[in-house]
Amino acid sequence: PPLHNERYKLCRVVCERRNGWTLKSFCQGTYSAICTRQWRNGYISHRCVSPRVEWVERVMQETGCCVDATVKTKGTDGRPEADNETRAFCMKYCEDPIDREREFISREVFELCRQHL
Repeated sequence: PPLHNERYKLCRVVCERRNGWTLKSFCQGTYSAICTRQWRNGYISHRCVSPRVEWVERVMQETGCCVDATVKTKGTDGRPEADNETRAFCMKYCEDPIDREREFISREVFELCRQHL
Protein backbone atom coordinates (compact mmCIF):
# COMPACT_ATOMS: atom_id res chain seq x y z
CA PRO A 1 0.00 0.00 0.00
CA PRO A 2 1.23 3.52 -0.71
CA LEU A 3 2.28 5.95 2.01
CA HIS A 4 1.21 9.58 2.08
CA ASN A 5 4.80 10.83 2.07
CA GLU A 6 7.96 9.83 0.23
CA ARG A 7 10.16 9.99 3.34
CA TYR A 8 9.81 10.00 7.12
CA LYS A 9 12.09 11.18 9.91
CA LEU A 10 11.01 8.20 11.99
CA CYS A 11 13.25 9.00 14.93
CA ARG A 12 11.56 12.36 15.40
CA VAL A 13 8.09 11.00 14.75
CA VAL A 14 8.11 7.72 16.70
CA CYS A 15 10.75 8.26 19.39
CA GLU A 16 9.73 11.66 20.75
CA ARG A 17 7.31 10.85 23.57
CA ARG A 18 5.31 14.06 23.08
CA ASN A 19 4.19 12.78 19.66
CA GLY A 20 2.30 9.85 21.21
CA TRP A 21 3.25 7.03 18.83
CA THR A 22 4.32 3.43 19.22
CA LEU A 23 5.83 1.70 16.21
CA LYS A 24 2.69 -0.43 15.90
CA SER A 25 0.25 2.53 16.05
CA PHE A 26 2.36 4.47 13.54
CA CYS A 27 2.40 1.57 11.08
CA GLN A 28 -1.27 0.71 11.39
CA GLY A 29 -2.33 4.35 11.27
CA THR A 30 -0.13 5.49 8.41
CA TYR A 31 -1.11 2.69 6.07
CA SER A 32 -4.87 3.06 6.68
CA ALA A 33 -5.31 6.84 6.96
CA ILE A 34 -7.05 9.46 4.92
CA CYS A 35 -5.30 12.84 5.05
CA THR A 36 -6.26 16.38 4.08
CA ARG A 37 -3.66 19.01 3.19
CA GLN A 38 -3.12 22.48 4.64
CA TRP A 39 -0.26 24.95 4.08
CA ARG A 40 1.51 26.73 6.94
CA ASN A 41 4.94 28.41 7.32
CA GLY A 42 6.68 26.63 4.45
CA TYR A 43 5.42 23.25 5.57
CA ILE A 44 2.57 21.20 4.25
CA SER A 45 0.41 20.15 7.14
CA HIS A 46 -1.74 17.02 6.91
CA ARG A 47 -4.65 16.22 9.19
CA CYS A 48 -4.94 12.45 9.12
CA VAL A 49 -7.58 10.03 10.36
CA SER A 50 -7.41 6.24 10.48
CA PRO A 51 -9.69 3.74 12.22
CA ARG A 52 -7.37 3.66 15.27
CA VAL A 53 -5.70 7.05 15.50
CA GLU A 54 -5.96 10.70 14.45
CA TRP A 55 -2.94 12.99 14.03
CA VAL A 56 -1.42 16.06 12.42
CA GLU A 57 1.83 15.79 10.48
CA ARG A 58 4.22 18.36 9.06
CA VAL A 59 5.88 17.70 5.72
CA MET A 60 8.77 19.57 4.08
CA GLN A 61 7.36 20.88 0.81
CA GLU A 62 10.61 20.56 -1.16
CA THR A 63 11.50 17.00 -0.16
CA GLY A 64 8.15 15.37 0.65
CA CYS A 65 9.62 14.29 4.02
CA CYS A 66 7.38 14.00 7.08
CA VAL A 67 9.37 15.70 9.84
CA ASP A 68 6.80 15.60 12.64
CA ALA A 69 3.55 13.81 13.42
CA THR A 70 1.59 14.30 16.63
CA VAL A 71 -1.27 12.08 17.76
CA LYS A 72 -4.42 13.89 18.86
CA THR A 73 -5.20 12.87 22.42
CA LYS A 74 -8.20 15.06 23.31
CA GLY A 75 -10.70 13.07 25.31
CA THR A 76 -8.28 10.21 26.03
CA ASP A 77 -6.19 9.28 29.05
CA GLY A 78 -3.04 10.89 27.64
CA ARG A 79 -0.11 9.71 25.59
CA PRO A 80 0.65 5.99 25.36
CA GLU A 81 3.96 4.79 26.75
CA ALA A 82 6.47 3.37 24.28
CA ASP A 83 6.36 -0.42 24.19
CA ASN A 84 9.43 -2.68 24.08
CA GLU A 85 9.46 -2.82 20.29
CA THR A 86 9.35 0.98 19.99
CA ARG A 87 12.12 1.41 22.58
CA ALA A 88 14.27 -1.16 20.76
CA PHE A 89 13.77 0.66 17.43
CA CYS A 90 14.69 3.99 19.02
CA MET A 91 17.79 2.57 20.67
CA LYS A 92 18.94 0.87 17.46
CA TYR A 93 18.32 3.69 14.98
CA CYS A 94 18.11 6.93 16.95
CA GLU A 95 20.74 7.03 19.69
CA ASP A 96 23.40 8.75 17.55
CA PRO A 97 22.65 12.45 16.86
CA ILE A 98 23.47 12.08 13.15
CA ASP A 99 21.35 8.93 12.77
CA ARG A 100 18.47 10.68 14.55
CA GLU A 101 18.02 12.99 11.53
CA ARG A 102 17.97 10.15 9.00
CA GLU A 103 15.12 10.10 6.48
CA PHE A 104 13.58 6.66 6.01
CA ILE A 105 12.28 6.10 2.49
CA SER A 106 8.92 4.41 1.92
CA ARG A 107 10.48 1.00 1.18
CA GLU A 108 12.31 1.07 4.54
CA VAL A 109 9.15 2.12 6.35
CA PHE A 110 7.29 -0.79 4.76
CA GLU A 111 9.98 -3.24 5.90
CA LEU A 112 9.69 -1.96 9.47
CA CYS A 113 5.89 -2.01 9.36
CA ARG A 114 5.22 -5.23 7.48
CA GLN A 115 4.58 -7.30 10.63
CA HIS A 116 1.91 -4.85 11.85
CA LEU A 117 -0.15 -4.70 8.67
